[in-house]
Amino acid sequence: MRESIREGAYGVLPPGDSYNDNLPITFLRATEMKPNLKVDLASCHRVAEEHFNPKARANIGDVLLAVKGATIASDKCVALIEGDPGKAIVNGSIFRMRFKESVNPKFAAVVLDTPLLKRQMRLGLVANNGVDYLDKSMIHSLVFPVPATERQNEIISVYEAAARSHQLGTRKAEEVLAGIDDYLLAELGITLPPEPENALASRIFTVQRRELAGWRFDPYYFGAKFHALEKGLDYGMYPTTSLGQLYLSINNGVDCREFIGGGLPYAKVADVKPFAVDLLHANTVPVDSIPERGFVQKGNLLLTRKGTFGVAALVETDTKFAISSEVFRIELDDSKVLGSYLATVLNSSICQEQFDRQKIGMIMGSLTQASLRRIRLPFPPLEKQREIQTYASRIRQSAAQLTAAAQTELESAKRRIEAMLLGGFA
Repeated sequence: MRESIREGAYGVLPPGDSYNDNLPITFLRATEMKPNLKVDLASCHRVAEEHFNPKARANIGDVLLAVKGATIASDKCVALIEGDPGKAIVNGSIFRMRFKESVNPKFAAVVLDTPLLKRQMRLGLVANNGVDYLDKSMIHSLVFPVPATERQNEIISVYEAAARSHQLGTRKAEEVLAGIDDYLLAELGITLPPEPENALASRIFTVQRRELAGWRFDPYYFGAKFHALEKGLDYGMYPTTSLGQLYLSINNGVDCREFIGGGLPYAKVADVKPFAVDLLHANTVPVDSIPERGFVQKGNLLLTRKGTFGVAALVETDTKFAISSEVFRIELDDSKVLGSYLATVLNSSICQEQFDRQKIGMIMGSLTQASLRRIRLPFPPLEKQREIQTYASRIRQSAAQLTAAAQTELESAKRRIEAMLLGGFA
């Protein structure tokens, strides 16, 4: 790699309280690095000019490599900037590379995304305070062949075809999952209003003074779309109840930063996916560092509370693991509600809109235990809940099969690329 890189540098670390959407500099973090070498520039935070450092500047053609934590050697560890990012800088957990003329940057990114290179990354990890990272010398020591331009273009073509197929398969899975929302609304007899146009007239509304006597005083909370949602719930087929009426106990997880190899899985917000917890890439911690309230039991409901808030997953594994302080652990009242039904409703538009309304914080939204007690949801009999959860489970299985097939095809293409790099064409 050293012989192929023209210039490379780590990014910078502006303080978390320096973000503001009205500031001039785009700040690209590992969070905005997506599968298939993509970057989500639209989701980037923005920082002030004072944090701009030319060494950390991101330009068209730059290859980004995540170098810290669980993102290393993952399906989101490499990205290529193909569109103009404007005046942008990268985070300190990213190593930005520019390659010599003999190396097509997309070819370099494709190769870095193969198992061949990821195996080398995993072997060269350095531990620092329990968090793995890749240092510059390790990155420079990564080994891969650099064939002639024609062969590089051929490898790029193989990857792009597989990436397009993967994107189509993933999109189809998302469309299948979206059908759960339509089914749920129909079964519960709830009609939601269309999204209003983003015009000045639709953003102006009046509120009775008596409505402002509660805990919020900001205009967003009293927006017309939330009143329309409440009306839809009121006229639904079943009565509603508050989320607070359906659980026996709720608590936050624990903050633990002592990561070790081979310890107890420690699920953070990124590990809690809609409907299920993904422990495959979770950090691990010493068992004795976790108090009792930090452990999770089968049947508990997890709900993310900060950052990517409002993601619900039912724990269906017997594996012992802990959760971070940014995740709620909820012990459900099984006599009232089925966990799978509740997870389905919480992940639907019915509750996602309410979570957005109840969040606090301007920079990074978060939920509180008190705000969860204000969440209203349809409350059909257990028999109807069971019917809904059975249907939703079938839909999720179909979507999972589509996703797995798309991922298998992409991984097959990466193995083919490895064979091409090593002299064969499988």
